[in-house]
Amino acid sequence: MADSTDYLKAYADRYRDMFPVRLVTIAAIVIVGWWVIGWGWATNFAVFQFGLYLVLWSVVQTARARPRAPGAERRFRLSTEAVTLGLASHNALFILAVWHSQPQYLDYLRLLLAGNLMVGALQVHISRRSFAAAVVPPSIAAMVLASNQPQATTGIKVAVGVFVLGIIGASWRQWRSDRQTVELMVALTERSRELQTALGQAETDRAAAERANKAKSRFLAMISHEVRTPLNVILGLTEVLRGRRRPKAEAAVIDDMAEAGGMLLRLLNGALDISKIESGEVDLRLAPVDLGERLDAIARVWRSRVDELGLSLKIELQGAREHFVVMTDEGRVEQVLINYLSNALKLTPAGTIRIRIRALPAADGRIDLDFEVHDQGPGVPEDQRERIFLPFEQLDAGRAAGGAGLGLALCRASVQALGGALGVRAAQPQGAVFWFRFTAERATLSTAAVQPHAPNASVAAPRAPRVLAAEDHAANRKLLALLFQSFGLDLVLVENGREAVEALRATPFDLVLMDVMMPVMDGVEALTAIRAEEAATGRPRTAIQMLTANVFDEDVARYMAAGADGVLRKPIEIAALQAVLSAAPEYADA
Repeated sequence: MADSTDYLKAYADRYRDMFPVRLVTIAAIVIVGWWVIGWGWATNFAVFQFGLYLVLWSVVQTARARPRAPGAERRFRLSTEAVTLGLASHNALFILAVWHSQPQYLDYLRLLLAGNLMVGALQVHISRRSFAAAVVPPSIAAMVLASNQPQATTGIKVAVGVFVLGIIGASWRQWRSDRQTVELMVALTERSRELQTALGQAETDRAAAERANKAKSRFLAMISHEVRTPLNVILGLTEVLRGRRRPKAEAAVIDDMAEAGGMLLRLLNGALDISKIESGEVDLRLAPVDLGERLDAIARVWRSRVDELGLSLKIELQGAREHFVVMTDEGRVEQVLINYLSNALKLTPAGTIRIRIRALPAADGRIDLDFEVHDQGPGVPEDQRERIFLPFEQLDAGRAAGGAGLGLALCRASVQALGGALGVRAAQPQGAVFWFRFTAERATLSTAAVQPHAPNASVAAPRAPRVLAAEDHAANRKLLALLFQSFGLDLVLVENGREAVEALRATPFDLVLMDVMMPVMDGVEALTAIRAEEAATGRPRTAIQMLTANVFDEDVARYMAAGADGVLRKPIEIAALQAVLSAAPEYADA
């Protein structure tokens, strides 16, 4: 609500705006009066009128300068009412006095009275009393002039009265219009104030959100690094073990470990995408995927958990086997299926959980894929089926089962990125069916893509390429040593960026793998120093790949700007590492 200060300022501004017209009017009357009735009467009119307007100007300026002073509105109202009464009374008495002393100027005085009545009535008035003060004195003077004329008939007197009433009626309407204008100005002022407040709050909220977003990004970067580092060791060692001859039972266990680690990595990648999801930016990594094989792998990994809970898990594939091989983002699909399955396990007290995938050719030659996870839990009320896919929104049953309420929001973002849709419906006789569907391009899996890496897969080179790896984590150094044994490369390991700079200064290398977060000198500092020395000495440029767990977009951009040739993410992807090694000069010539 607007306070009295807004009204005071609005009226003070309107009084100020009327001054030019009123002062010009008074000056014109003074000039004409001096010409018609003499300088004495004109001087009298000028002194009183200009003097009272000077008082009114002072009142208006005080109100505009100090609108919040105690009692400011009351003083302004009373002052303007008093000045208005003084101006109108002086006008009336001046005309009556001139008429009494010089009746020959009656016609001039009548016109002057009518003009003053109209101008006074139509000027700004803060109150009804101010309006009455402006119109009553000249109206009385008009009736006195009409009543004291010997030749004035009753008709003339009535006509004068009607004229005066007409002016009063028109000016009353004008006063009401002025009042509404002021109220509108006050409302606009209040609305503007609210908007300014809202803008200020929005700016404060934006700054707070930016700070929170930066803190979240730092937290996610830390989590990414701390989780990826041990996961890199686990997956790397698993890959080493898969490349060695093992009894069939052990090989199966190692394969399951690799599958579980891969799922964990893909889930981590999905969880770390929450910042991109919030901004509507979700990257897809499309590759040929056998969704039937992926579902079998998920079932194998989760089978022990299903057995622990005393439940059963059934897998149903509907469609030709070749229709399940498509171009899609394996991590996104697994993320949704695993979230659905995890929720089903938490909410199903007993019975069977079914996962069903249908793959049918679409009219455009692509494949329509429809996924369903059937549970036997409490179900989802119809009015809550949209809400549960929002971040941090959970039903009571889901909250009791644990979780942060992000899983289904991540699922929605992933499915939308795939160009599909998702939802939940009631199951019969009880439970819920969580579904998602999308359309994908057909694909073909190459034989090499599905075969595990063998230690003799590398072709011997005439001269083993020299690779320098800077890694501060002891377990990661051990892993690199084991991996490079199978590649037939000459590997030198150092523990920080300074040692890498010194090693490269002493001996040329075909490739450098540079960790980022290291003590003494980090990877970016070392990279910058190496590129600076190459530029200063004319030394040939060495291929440098950043090998790091910090792989957010802004991190990758920073590495490339510092002079990196590429980025290998941890956990190490064997195919990506082989591709980088095959590009090394000596290795490529082998």
